[in-house]
Amino acid sequence: MKKRYLCHVLCMVIFCSTLVSGCIYAKVKLPLDTDVSQTQLGKRVGLSSVYSVLWLVAWGDAGVAAAAENGNIRTINHLDTEHFSFLFGLYSRQTTIAYGD
Repeated sequence: MKKRYLCHVLCMVIFCSTLVSGCIYAKVKLPLDTDVSQTQLGKRVGLSSVYSVLWLVAWGDAGVAAAAENGNIRTINHLDTEHFSFLFGLYSRQTTIAYGD
């Protein structure tokens, strides 16, 4: 009986930790630049993404050049990245965001 109780407690702790850590749903946006104290974003924004499904298939181009081309940007002022994940990465998307003129 004591082992069964311990197993239930352990399962609950593991389940709760997955909810807290963003394993079911996560959407995080981070800067790629380290010096952002005097950054001016610019008038244009370009996005490029790479996608993954079922941990088996991935497609896309999340490069800086693709983001700049998609936004018609000639001078990049700042870069961000956005990570989106659903159900332990069953579906995920990584996007590069370029700001500039």
